[in-house]
Amino acid sequence: MGIHDYEVGLHKSELDTPALLLDLSVMECNIRTMASYFAGAPAVLRPHVKLHRATPFLAHKQMQAGAIGLTCAKLSEAESLAASGITDILIANEIVGARKVERLVSLASYTDVMVAADNPANVAELSAAAQAGGATLRVLVEVNIGHNRCGVGPGEPAVALSKMVFDAPGLKYMGLMGYDGHCTFGVSEAEREALSKQANSLLVDTRRLVETAGLPVEIVSAGGTFTYRYAAAIPGITEIQAGTYLLMDTAFKEQGLDEFGCALTVLSTVVSRPSWRGAENLAVIDVGSKGMSTLYGLPEISDPQGARAIRFSQEHGRVDVEHAARELRIGERVELWVRDANGTINLFDKFYAMRDDVVEAVLDIPALGNRT
Repeated sequence: MGIHDYEVGLHKSELDTPALLLDLSVMECNIRTMASYFAGAPAVLRPHVKLHRATPFLAHKQMQAGAIGLTCAKLSEAESLAASGITDILIANEIVGARKVERLVSLASYTDVMVAADNPANVAELSAAAQAGGATLRVLVEVNIGHNRCGVGPGEPAVALSKMVFDAPGLKYMGLMGYDGHCTFGVSEAEREALSKQANSLLVDTRRLVETAGLPVEIVSAGGTFTYRYAAAIPGITEIQAGTYLLMDTAFKEQGLDEFGCALTVLSTVVSRPSWRGAENLAVIDVGSKGMSTLYGLPEISDPQGARAIRFSQEHGRVDVEHAARELRIGERVELWVRDANGTINLFDKFYAMRDDVVEAVLDIPALGNRT
């Protein structure tokens, strides 16, 4: 018997809590929605798996739906994907330092891994390690298109670095990458399209300059769940790195992404109904900020309707039950919508994959805790 075999077939009310629940029907609908869009789009989809920390079941679901490869944030996530049999992997980040670069070269010996670069010193480091390891590293030059995080400047600075990568032994220049992350939160729906197109135009303008300089550009990777439609429609963008669409959360949903459903909830248990004066409408649950990210605020309660989360400490959540649809006694279950999918998933070691409130599978999160 596998470690989780006894949990398959349980009703969610039988699970120990806190538990991270994934609604398979909603997730599958999200996959179909995104696949349908890209079936007619000029760009292709390379989903970002940092959302689910490269959980193999979910990564392979995305590949089966037509993704041409996967994107990740960490070398450890790329190693997890490779161990599950996926080989076309973009690490949308700079890999710096002898130990990490050694691991990257090792990964390149049996996968088609790509990595981002935005600095001549890092390009030299990657080239030396690739030569020493007898491998070829695929490299995208990251361009800062307004997010002001990583990335070399658009235009001539990106052209110069592209030439360096192209000429570097052991490296294969693949093209460019940019992220319009400044077009996500804090930007209205009305502004988002124009800002995203403006940002990604810098990327394709840079592509033209690189090609004019005589370098081939095979890949221009961009976009995310907020901006996939806008970026994919720009001629010259070849692939989109959307990730959150798969499972979604209420924070993204509130920003106008109505085509995708929220697939994640956290199941909790009422552990106390305090009797002190003023606590008549208070229930305390066994999940707090160590079990649900509150980066974007407190979560909404899915069940019972009418109940309201009012405060989280580390291991406890306070719930106002004055208008709850049913009485909440000690031992009763409270299910909460995940408000920050990336941050909440990072706090769990497994998903309970649910269909009609019954556990269909238990999915270990292999990259959990792997920060490198």
